[in-house]
Amino acid sequence: MDVWIDLTNAPHVHYFCQLIKKFEKEGIEYLLTYRDSKNLDKLVKIYNFVGKCIGKHGKTLKEKLIFYAERVIGLSELISNVKPKVAIAKHSVELPRVAFGLNIPIIFVVDNEYAEAQNRLTLPLANEIIKPIATDEKKLKDCGGRNFISFDGTCEVANVNSRLKGYYPIDNDILRKLGIDNNRPTIVMRPCPNSSYCNGHKDILPDIIKELKKRIDCNIVVFPRDDYQRINYEKLNVIVPKEAIDALSLLYHSDFMIGAGGTMNRESAILGIPTISCYPQELLGVDKYLIEKGRMVHTNNIKEIINYVEDNLGKKLGVIELEDPTDLMLERVFTYL
Repeated sequence: MDVWIDLTNAPHVHYFCQLIKKFEKEGIEYLLTYRDSKNLDKLVKIYNFVGKCIGKHGKTLKEKLIFYAERVIGLSELISNVKPKVAIAKHSVELPRVAFGLNIPIIFVVDNEYAEAQNRLTLPLANEIIKPIATDEKKLKDCGGRNFISFDGTCEVANVNSRLKGYYPIDNDILRKLGIDNNRPTIVMRPCPNSSYCNGHKDILPDIIKELKKRIDCNIVVFPRDDYQRINYEKLNVIVPKEAIDALSLLYHSDFMIGAGGTMNRESAILGIPTISCYPQELLGVDKYLIEKGRMVHTNNIKEIINYVEDNLGKKLGVIELEDPTDLMLERVFTYL
């Protein structure tokens, strides 16, 4: 076995798509593992990837600790048998621990300098750390990181290019599948993450939706984070996908993005869709980077958000040219094969 890739979050499927396709083209043997977490399994199947589902993601601190331990055991049994030459992941907590314990070199991708708990558990074990140039290297060093390799872009460039370069096609029928009226503009929304670093913050998107409905005739599509949010958004008479869908294709055909998270905001900004971040915490370096490039604005003021939507709805900027980390990852993998 040449390479082990571990996916722990739905966007990782988009992120590693190009790398996996390049492995297949180059005849590089790889093993894909992932955990039972939200829509991750469904996205793996949408992309027609073959992988092994091991472990799951907990909600409480106790669950996270127990499931982490169980997943480390399950992965250790599998990986010790296949013996890959190198392991690569983005923010997986379990891969570095298992690979380090089995003396497998680790290439780790990180773009969140504020995920301190994850970073302390992972970065000290990595042989090489690939990061966007805007991600604060000092904060990563404080968590034990070393041997950094930077690229001038964001990880979402790889997500977007997986589609624009034809590795997986844009679904041009996505609006019809969701029952969206093509004659009205489409606004996509995403609440803040359930992650430990965002807990306790009020979700302001319902208030934004109520104000938008008073002033703009538009389609609103919301991607809730859990069943509780789903129930509340369905009451607001907006479109809430009932199962995992191709969100990148939807963004491609949308007119505006409002998100309290990160990945979809950055994908939208890279695609040139007018984008507002209402992320409730300190912005990541990659978000500030896109704001400096005029591709995103950040505010939690509902009046400012509504006014910005009215002034910029549908004013697409076109795809921004930034460095894609895929070739860098491939280059680093080759050094271990």
